[in-house]
Amino acid sequence: MCRLLGYVATEERTFADVVGEGFNNFVELSKEHKHGWGISANSSDTRATTLVRDLTLAAESEKFSESANGLKSDGALLHLRLASKGITVDLSNNHPFVYGEFSFMHNGTIKSISEIEKYVDPRYLTQFTSTTDSERYFYTVLTAVDELGLIEGVRKAVRTIAGNCEFTSINCMLLSPEYMVAVCEFNESDVTEWTVDSHYELRYSVEQGVVKVASTGWGKDHWNRLQNHSILIIDRRDLSFEVLPL
Repeated sequence: MCRLLGYVATEERTFADVVGEGFNNFVELSKEHKHGWGISANSSDTRATTLVRDLTLAAESEKFSESANGLKSDGALLHLRLASKGITVDLSNNHPFVYGEFSFMHNGTIKSISEIEKYVDPRYLTQFTSTTDSERYFYTVLTAVDELGLIEGVRKAVRTIAGNCEFTSINCMLLSPEYMVAVCEFNESDVTEWTVDSHYELRYSVEQGVVKVASTGWGKDHWNRLQNHSILIIDRRDLSFEVLPL
């Protein structure tokens, strides 16, 4: 339903600089994914996170232009939102969502919000700021991370939702001061939200000093495909990475 773009780098950079040629083509997708946008930028040094969100189309938003060209960080997430059916178009529902040192964004629909909440630790239930399935997914992840650590926690949360909830896609990206994690997990039998054949695929690019991850559909088909039912883990200290099965 939405478009995702994230990066980690060895030095502070902006989205426009990191993506370079073709970034405007990604921004143009906001005319389809039209329910607002958000950027979270997380510094691996200061561990501080900056969050900027707006309901204006990214392609027409002065705030977006200022952020994409001026907000520097060595790690950031960008989300273009197309609201799931029944979820309000409201700034509080825009991704990324931030809690402490973590920021998170999701692409797809988990069809029963009440089902997801079963897997959220009670201490997080008062932290919800939105009405979205996505934020509840985020807190399901944090609950599992508290139990098992970052990597195994993410894997457990994804497996739990995939095994117990009806969904179109639970693709996501999670950014912490130490890691960026990208999950590709979508329901290949449910194409009701697809706008292109590869709608829910994720791809990644490893270049000198930067690793980028993005949704398909905007001309980056030469990037490496992240296979369905897999997780990409990038260590922000040296940009080493591995792809593991979920």
